[in-house]
Amino acid sequence: MSALNRRRDPALRLASLLLLLSALGSLFLGMVRISFSPVFIAELQRLPGLGMLPAACVDGGIASYSGLSLATGAAPSVNAACLTHIQDAAQASLGVQPMVLVAVLAILGAVGITLWGPRWHRLASGLLSAGAAVLLAVDAPNLAGVFAGHFGHGASAVTSGPDVGLWVVDGLLLLVVLVQLASAGVAWARGALAPLE
Repeated sequence: MSALNRRRDPALRLASLLLLLSALGSLFLGMVRISFSPVFIAELQRLPGLGMLPAACVDGGIASYSGLSLATGAAPSVNAACLTHIQDAAQASLGVQPMVLVAVLAILGAVGITLWGPRWHRLASGLLSAGAAVLLAVDAPNLAGVFAGHFGHGASAVTSGPDVGLWVVDGLLLLVVLVQLASAGVAWARGALAPLE
């Protein structure tokens, strides 16, 4: 391996590692938010004497599930400005979500491979990162069915959708893939040009 390769490889590993650690840290952000459904809000407005929902409920949603709470089955973060009399947020726990858990384990695996992996770490880290991003993106819409099963008849009054944390984590994971592809491309180009030097 040339001196140039030795200098560049640690820098690319460090860039990948920082992106992966940032993705892990971003799992504390809200990834799925539940809110009152527009149909429920419209129905509520048509009934006399019930008034309107507080603006905090309409704008901020009811609760938000972080990637960590979905992976471990922990309670969501409840919007206290909307639900002022919440007794036990643990009742809203959806349990461990397998796809999210596998995605978290894939990110941890990518971190381990980036730190201690062999020469093919770029391929393995890139594949694990891409797999985690796809799992998280695919699972977000499927959680609507999980909500319906968990909340029963009350599920018709709420809707779920991706929150900012999902886009942050997926964006960071895709950046890892791009870094790995760029690194592999540079290594291939250097190898192809080496005989000409």
